[in-house]
Amino acid sequence: MELYYLITILSFVTFCSSNREIISFITPENCSEREYFVPSLMTCRQCNDHQKSSLDRLSCICEKNSKIVDKVSEFSSCEPCPSNFTATLDHLHCLKKPNVTCGLKDIELETEPNGLPLAKKSCIRCSPGTFPSLDHTQCLPCQVVNCTCPQTSHEWLLDGTLCVFSQNLTLWPDERETHIVEYDVVGVDVESKYLKKHLRALLYKCVKMKNRMSCESLGNLCTIQMYKDERKVNPCRVFKDYRRIPTSSDADRLPLPWIYYGEGDASVALNRKKITSKYTIRPGSRKSKLQLVAARYNLNGSLIKLSELSPVELQLCPGLWNGIESAFRFGARYFQTCNIPAKQLIGQLVSTEPIFYDFYLQYDDGKKNMLYAIPLLVRNIKVGSTYPNKGRDISQWLLTRRMFLMDLFSGISTKTQGLPTVIQYLKTVKLVVQAQREIENEGNIYPPFMVLEYGQITDENVSSNELCPVTFTVEFYMENDILHYVDMSLGILSGCVFIWSCIHTWSESKRCGRMAIDLWTVGQFAITCCSHFANMIFVVCLLLAVHTLFFYKAQSVVYILLPSQDLEAVVNRYVVIAFLLKIVEIVRLIWKQTTIDIFLVDWEKPRISPNQKQNGIMATQKQTVSIWRSYFVANEWAEIQTKRKISLPLQILFTILLLKIYGLENWAAAEPEVHLTEVPYRPISQLLGFGMLVIVFSIVYIVQWITTVAIYERYIKNCIQQFVDICSLANISVFILSAEFFGYYIHGRSAHGFSDTDMESLIGQLRREEDNMVRHRGLMPGTENQTFEMTIPSSLKTYYRRVMAPLNNIQSKQISGSSFRIKKVDKTDMVKIGQAYNNMNKFLAAFLDHALKDLDYEIREKTFVEKLLGIEYSDPLDKGVFFIDDGHSFDQVIFYGNECTLVIFDLMMLSFFYVLTENIVLSGIITGFLIKVMSVIRTTFGKRNLAKKTLIDERFLI
Repeated sequence: MELYYLITILSFVTFCSSNREIISFITPENCSEREYFVPSLMTCRQCNDHQKSSLDRLSCICEKNSKIVDKVSEFSSCEPCPSNFTATLDHLHCLKKPNVTCGLKDIELETEPNGLPLAKKSCIRCSPGTFPSLDHTQCLPCQVVNCTCPQTSHEWLLDGTLCVFSQNLTLWPDERETHIVEYDVVGVDVESKYLKKHLRALLYKCVKMKNRMSCESLGNLCTIQMYKDERKVNPCRVFKDYRRIPTSSDADRLPLPWIYYGEGDASVALNRKKITSKYTIRPGSRKSKLQLVAARYNLNGSLIKLSELSPVELQLCPGLWNGIESAFRFGARYFQTCNIPAKQLIGQLVSTEPIFYDFYLQYDDGKKNMLYAIPLLVRNIKVGSTYPNKGRDISQWLLTRRMFLMDLFSGISTKTQGLPTVIQYLKTVKLVVQAQREIENEGNIYPPFMVLEYGQITDENVSSNELCPVTFTVEFYMENDILHYVDMSLGILSGCVFIWSCIHTWSESKRCGRMAIDLWTVGQFAITCCSHFANMIFVVCLLLAVHTLFFYKAQSVVYILLPSQDLEAVVNRYVVIAFLLKIVEIVRLIWKQTTIDIFLVDWEKPRISPNQKQNGIMATQKQTVSIWRSYFVANEWAEIQTKRKISLPLQILFTILLLKIYGLENWAAAEPEVHLTEVPYRPISQLLGFGMLVIVFSIVYIVQWITTVAIYERYIKNCIQQFVDICSLANISVFILSAEFFGYYIHGRSAHGFSDTDMESLIGQLRREEDNMVRHRGLMPGTENQTFEMTIPSSLKTYYRRVMAPLNNIQSKQISGSSFRIKKVDKTDMVKIGQAYNNMNKFLAAFLDHALKDLDYEIREKTFVEKLLGIEYSDPLDKGVFFIDDGHSFDQVIFYGNECTLVIFDLMMLSFFYVLTENIVLSGIITGFLIKVMSVIRTTFGKRNLAKKTLIDERFLI
């Protein structure tokens, strides 16, 4: 058993060491005078004895004074002629050396008409109507029609230039199906004129005569037909027994080129570690660029040349391409695309015959230059009814070796002339290079491969001059555990998000007086989870983008390459999901802010003024309290509802300015260098672009925030603090309930006792307050604390509902049903409104003054845990609690206090549209417009709610 395993291992090692996937880089010029070059194997082989290589080094011929002994194989064996004899030009016979010189119109005759050799060379004059050939070996020959070919036993091929014994053609009958070419993209079948003329002849010359050039031509035709071999007579069927990487054991096979890899070989071939050259990302280094070599063939199978491949050769896009030579820059991406009119696509070709390519990677193994065969993944290959190369399952891929740029000949029908019925062109070509990730293999790569997709256009498309898309891409990437780390981070953080959402939901339920788990609680928990999960997903994607950006751009050795575009697509999907989840939170935020209970508590007392004497007695009159102060405070509240700490138009403008105008967007180009100018055909990596967008947006925001908070609001104008001052000036407090038993209070009771006065008295009041001649503004004596968070007793909420119930009934009668309009209220209801307003005002004033026996509250500060978790431990069933805040906790019911949530939403929206459009300018415009729409919606519904709850006609809200 051990011996069996040993033999198996040795056989495998022998196979791996002898396969032709990796070969030395040689050209025909590297072969000696006694060697010939085998293009499909990229090697030189020794000629037989008394033979030398031909001028092109692609075959062997007899030496000058040698004749052919037999011609069984492709290269015959030779032997030298005796002394005093010379070989004929065809090297079939040896003749005595002649003593005469032939004339210009003569040919040198070396054989009898029956083919027997002459004793010596003789001269003969060509008959009229003929002329000697350039080598004076024949009178240019009789025309085909005058030649004889037994029609009973033989058959003419190649338009009467090849006479073949019919029995040798039984495997390839002359049937219409043999010449059909199927074009699956356009769904057209064409009986090809070229196949009808050449296919059977090529099959005969390759299989029966073992002619190497004919076999190469069959490989070209197989490539043209997208490697289909389902028909009995097909050029691809010749290769059915050779669908594998050729090895040295294949020396005796037909001289077939290497066209196919074996089925299931893709995963093995693409994951080998046989390329020993180490590449670097340092610019200017010899190893910072891939060296690709191409063997080019004519349609007839003849080798054109073997030389370095320029990226221009893979381009069908017309014009000059600056920077195209950097397409194979290691570690960078390249992207070139264009739409070519069909007529221009055809017109730019010099010949209708295509050039066929076999690609190799040239590398240095430390001793000499080597070539590694580059496999091709042709998306158009069809097996039965499936396209295995379009799927992601690498085990199903069918790799091939040969490709072409454009096919104008196979679609020429036997029934038509002129343009072909169908034209094939290389629509997409993508060179994919994967770097090895192991530290010990730093700079090594796996075998590169090309992904090809061919487009097809019909003659009707050409007539209408339709646009043909063409794309050329080069992608370098390195497999890593980024996606695993992302999933793991999301999994771990999901637990934290779940716990945090439970705490917030419990706090919200407590504030609303819902201690049991019901449907409302579950809904609130789901919405809270959406909010926190959105933040978590976005942060994880952001950290991934920033990490990749810094390490990819700052590395000096190959530590990290850009993730594959598939992974970038996964990150993009995460960004989209995060934004959609964030929308749920924003909708809830706007809904909560536009449905709060708000009441303006007027502390102003009616004053008694003396009137005229009546019957000698001085009469007095009670003055009414002006409502304009309430209107003024309500308008100020409506104005600050959508106030932000930053200016969003400036935020988007400066972000776009830095990214597009100053060129910071070019830092996200898919290459290791950093440029402020655009590099031709170097695409912007979406992952790096996302990272740069967030970085620039954050920097602009931080600068704006510091400018606003530290400078503008401190030394120039603070709208939130001014609103509190206005409340004190107007002698009006603001009582806000954002939840059933939780809210905010702004203590606006004037320190002067009244504020409904004239200009002179008002200025005097402010002067006395500046001179510290009046009591403090705070709710507690001797303090300045005017704003509080509060939990209210349940009985207070019960009374609030009972007082406001008639008002809700009155408002429900109105046509609009959305705001309070005086003109729609009758006199009876006006009395009820007035009574309800006065009752609520007196009740809340008494509660705030501790004048109610059964309703009271205490004032204290929140504990550290309460501040950290955003919860309140107090039980508000019997007694309320006012928590001293930082001076503006009430801003939680307007945009100003939710700046963090809103700026994250702004950034998510901008990133969302950037991911969709890949255009920062368009994304900024759309984001600015939608944020403005959101602000208008918030203002509109906020005013309507303010009018309902404060009993102020909406028409007075400017």
